[in-house]
Amino acid sequence: MTRSRFLFASLLAIGVTACNAPITPQQNYATISGKVYDATTNVGIPNVTVTALIVNSVLTGADGSYTIMNVPAGQGEVQVTAPPGYQQPGAFAIAVQAGEHFTLNIPLQHQ
Repeated sequence: MTRSRFLFASLLAIGVTACNAPITPQQNYATISGKVYDATTNVGIPNVTVTALIVNSVLTGADGSYTIMNVPAGQGEVQVTAPPGYQQPGAFAIAVQAGEHFTLNIPLQHQ
């Protein structure tokens, strides 16, 4: 019985330790925010898709503003899907640091 109690206690301790494994802290990520706007009028453009690092996408709000959270720190690109009537811009190269709040305002030109 002593041996089985020791084994049980050991397994329990290992299980408790494993359950307390560290979760990736938010500090390993950045936030990108800004505004997509008409380059001529400076008016925000709503419902534009903004994508960071191919995987994080959001739509701009009614005023053209957007926020993309949980962007992995490092280098990458932000892409915009231009709505009808606007030219498709190229990709925007970014480099974000862990915990950073990066601002990227994006002007769109009429076709």
